Amino acid sequence: MTIKKKIAQLIIARLDGKDIKKKFSYYQSLVKKGIGGFITFGGEVKEVSSAIKKLQAVSDIPLFISSDIERGLGQQLEGATVFPPAMAVASAINKNNASDIRLLRKSISIIAKEVCAAGINTIFSPVLDVNTNPKNPIICTRAFSDNPEQVSWFGREFIKGFQRHGLIACAKHFPGHGDTSRDSHKELPVVRADLKRLRKVELRPFKEVIQAGVKMIMVGHLKVPALDKKFPSSLSEKTIKRFLKNKMGFKGLVITDAMNMQALKSGEEKASLTALNAGADIILHPDNPEKVIDYLASKWDKIKPRAEESFQRILKTKKTFILQPSSLNLQHIGTKTSRNLAYKLAQKSLKVKLDEKYSNLLEILYFITSKKEVPSILIFDDDNMESGKTFVNILKNRLKGVKVFYADNKTISSKNPPVPPFDKRGTEGFLIIAVFSKVSAWKGRSGL
Repeated sequence: MTIKKKIAQLIIARLDGKDIKKKFSYYQSLVKKGIGGFITFGGEVKEVSSAIKKLQAVSDIPLFISSDIERGLGQQLEGATVFPPAMAVASAINKNNASDIRLLRKSISIIAKEVCAAGINTIFSPVLDVNTNPKNPIICTRAFSDNPEQVSWFGREFIKGFQRHGLIACAKHFPGHGDTSRDSHKELPVVRADLKRLRKVELRPFKEVIQAGVKMIMVGHLKVPALDKKFPSSLSEKTIKRFLKNKMGFKGLVITDAMNMQALKSGEEKASLTALNAGADIILHPDNPEKVIDYLASKWDKIKPRAEESFQRILKTKKTFILQPSSLNLQHIGTKTSRNLAYKLAQKSLKVKLDEKYSNLLEILYFITSKKEVPSILIFDDDNMESGKTFVNILKNRLKGVKVFYADNKTISSKNPPVPPFDKRGTEGFLIIAVFSKVSAWKGRSGL
């Protein structure tokens, strides 16, 4: 095998599912150059699954097909089931209740089966960050809890469940992205906890899943002075080789967070070289994978022992996990049973303060629609203009004359925000304000 093909095995490139037909020849060219795999984003489940099978068929070495699937396959692929985020799951499940544990394990099993059926073999989940900072703009509801014991327990459940189905589970973001107020997609966050606190809180979930046999750990782009005063964790030999591998005893694959994130300022090629020398096995999502491959190949004489070590570890993992073909097919994806289970989990997660007369949100909805006054609805949508449609349609079906006003961050702060025009003298009627917000990369904040 050529040097470049060996280096290429250490790279996972981006695959855009929505443009899969247009870019397919490019992805094929990466496979011919020996790329280690792809991280998939978006697209329709049948189309992406078909493309994955074709790419696997022309690859000499099985490909890592990975994705950020924290909320089920539907988080990335249209037509699959969407589950609630981690914090909602932890809210729904009482770990001391046997029926709750059965519900959780069944949900994890469905996520794993759908992922396998789509041709994905590596799942970047679960998030093991302990969300101790309420201002965290990127972890937030992606974390199970602000309690390390809770995070550890749910982390073990998800990892065991995923790996039981033959998936490679990837715990993230080592050594812990929870106590930050910055989004590492936009800038380099700093975790200022001392080593004693890190061991007690941030590192505890990782320690427990290492003992549980997790196959992969993603290292975050984080400045953690207690471990390394100079380098971000993803580029730090002190953090990866000395601490994670030697002190914590992790023997699986170490992968960087996405190399296109703005937390890294040194450029993809140099950052990839530093990460590899620090002990990382896989370089994730460089913007220009071919450029990174060429650059690392030019440094072969200096990196050969380190690169060979990662190459052999990758081959061993692929031989164990990826050669077995999935016995499932697309009929197992997005079924009514799966959607109903996800709905049940979401419903159980709701924690609302209600008037004593009304025991749940559905009763409040019936109360609203039974009144003579016609409500106005203000939908505050933090991210786009699509949220709240189901809520609005239910009310419109039951009440005539409902007026709906939409606002987002731009319009609400403008000179003429779309606020419902109420008569100052007082009129019959009432206002419902529905707020929709989600955590997303590059946004730089959580909440409104």
